Amino acid sequence: MKRRIISLGGFFSVILLFFLAVILLEGGLTAFFRIRSQLQEFTDRGETFTRVGSHFLKQQVRRGEASVRGLVRGWSSPDRVNGVLLATVIEDSTIVSVLKGWLPEGMVLPPEILIPGWEMNDLLDQFGRNLLTGTMTVDGKTVFAAMDLDLNELNVAGTPDILPILSTSTGSVVWTGSEENTSGLASHIRARGLVARKASAEGAWSLLRSHYGERVVLRQEPFLYGLRLSLVYPLSSLVRSAMYGAAVSGSATVAALLALFLIWFVWRRGIYSGIRNITSLAEDMSARLADLEGGDHIKAAEAMYSLSKRFAGLKETFVLEMNAFTGNLRNLFQVISQQQEELTAFNEETEAMNQELETVNNRLVMREALWERTLEFSRTFARSEDSHQAISSTLHTIRRDVGAFGVLLSAVEGDHYRLTASSGYNGELAPFTIPKNGIAATESVLTGAPLWVEDISRYPSARPVHPSVKSELLVPLFQSGEEEGVLEIAFDRVSKKDPFLIETLVPVASYLGGLVHGEKMRREVEASYSYLAEKLQFVTGIYHDETESHIARIGEYCRVLAGELGRSHGEQEKIALFARLHDIGKLKVPREILSKPAELTAEEFRVITGHPAWGADILGDAAWLAMARRICLTHHEKWDGSGYPRGLKGRQIPWEGQVTALADVYDALRSCRAYKPAFSHEQAVEIITRGDGRVEPDHFSPEVLQAFARRRETFREIFETMKDREFSPKEQEFFHGCP
Repeated sequence: MKRRIISLGGFFSVILLFFLAVILLEGGLTAFFRIRSQLQEFTDRGETFTRVGSHFLKQQVRRGEASVRGLVRGWSSPDRVNGVLLATVIEDSTIVSVLKGWLPEGMVLPPEILIPGWEMNDLLDQFGRNLLTGTMTVDGKTVFAAMDLDLNELNVAGTPDILPILSTSTGSVVWTGSEENTSGLASHIRARGLVARKASAEGAWSLLRSHYGERVVLRQEPFLYGLRLSLVYPLSSLVRSAMYGAAVSGSATVAALLALFLIWFVWRRGIYSGIRNITSLAEDMSARLADLEGGDHIKAAEAMYSLSKRFAGLKETFVLEMNAFTGNLRNLFQVISQQQEELTAFNEETEAMNQELETVNNRLVMREALWERTLEFSRTFARSEDSHQAISSTLHTIRRDVGAFGVLLSAVEGDHYRLTASSGYNGELAPFTIPKNGIAATESVLTGAPLWVEDISRYPSARPVHPSVKSELLVPLFQSGEEEGVLEIAFDRVSKKDPFLIETLVPVASYLGGLVHGEKMRREVEASYSYLAEKLQFVTGIYHDETESHIARIGEYCRVLAGELGRSHGEQEKIALFARLHDIGKLKVPREILSKPAELTAEEFRVITGHPAWGADILGDAAWLAMARRICLTHHEKWDGSGYPRGLKGRQIPWEGQVTALADVYDALRSCRAYKPAFSHEQAVEIITRGDGRVEPDHFSPEVLQAFARRRETFREIFETMKDREFSPKEQEFFHGCP
């Protein structure tokens, strides 16, 4: 058989043409799949934008709906409602009441905007922005409202590179992405203000020529509230990206082939032969070292010397790095014995460093844990407002984490320090007040820096609070430049100054200073509240037949019930104070109605039912009187919904109103009134827990009723110890002979 002969030049030409065809085919496929991938990526971004943007807009609409409900129910004033520009009550299509906005009553609204739910249409505000309109039903009333959505919130959900456009059903553009996008296409669409609806672009990508003169790819799909989302991307940018990818892919293929050939040549001629020799030596070394007995350093040295000589005989190649590698191995075996000693010493130093690092790490962990717990105490205090508990917990944590004998906090009161809280000291520390003059604590305050007393016996101005204290750290507490007290960390051993511990405790001391300052401000504010409550209580007692003792007893009943329900100390004190103001609204009720001995007429009872709202009006909008307002508004509400003024039911009634309602009924049953005699404690308990036709157990919260049953003897004691003064004969005659 005749052997075929080919030309080497022809062979390489065919190979080159083959690779050229492969490169062109690969480039075309790369461009196609890159365009397809980018369009899919844009589709995914659009879907992500739809989900995120819908969430943002729904949140705004929910807030707007809550504002509309607040306007209808009178909970919010129009000036305080944000986002809602227009709210009217309508019947059929006619406005019967304007809650907010500029439309006149009696105006007939076009039916196309009176749709259930919400839709963005061509109704504009004074700035030319499209409004979201719709109708909703609130308490049986049909309300037409218009909202001004903040579409700038969608900027965070905008998609990079691609231009998102939101438009109404008529094509009016309401949002075109972030204002930072100043491309020609984006600027053109903002200026034009309209985007055409293309049937071919519904749910798929289409190629179109824009009014800007540039070809674009477009996808349109429905959005939220009647809006449509259009995704626009310039075709030129898409093609450039695809061509760039194809060029990179093709050049990479050529470069890869060349690199592969060069790698094969270098590997075969310059590396493989050397690695084969080194592998043979390594196997020999492994076999020799495996034969060595543990601790036989002489044989090990002989083996290493023999291997070093064999490494010295390795031939060099034309690869510089391979020669360097071989030389390094040669040098390695020559210095291994010397390095063994250095490695041993290094290992010892490393072990010592590791021990030191472990100690430092443990202290850092302690600091982090202390700060983290202090932060947690701060969060707990923000929820409970119990500063004393927060201070005590922080002191206990400090003592445990730093291993102190005791930790205390003393607050400044004039020229003295008063013990506020402590932890440790074997539980033997009694409350104290000491003068500020001439003691180490004052030195730390005057210098404004922590003071470490290493040995109290050698520090004349140190005043140990316990005989076991040998060293102490005094950290001054400041708030807004004003001294608040001193934090003392005491040790029952002589301890050297520890800058790390001081640095750890300074932020905690700052937090404690804030708590002490806040507690002092709270006491001052509560004293003012108490004074105001007493004065209002006195005025209320003068005006109608509910005596001052009755009002004071209500506060004590509420304090007891709040404690039984597990409320915090701060909440118990606040309800004891503010419950006294529960009937302040009766100041606006005519006195002849309040003192009427006979049954009230329907009109008189209607007047009486207004006193909860009048009481809230008298108290005003001050934030610190929020509990007092809730008590005024809800202490006549009943658990079964039969109360007044709003007929709240169950958990709709705040806990303060639930508590005050039962306390008020108990004391009213026990007290003489113009329309009834006084009942005994047993009769009052029987009526509240079993009912008598007018008062029923269903009127009260089951939880509060159970708390009352557990503490009913305490109610008896409060009533007996805070009885009303005895009436004169004339007053007894007026109050049906009440003593």
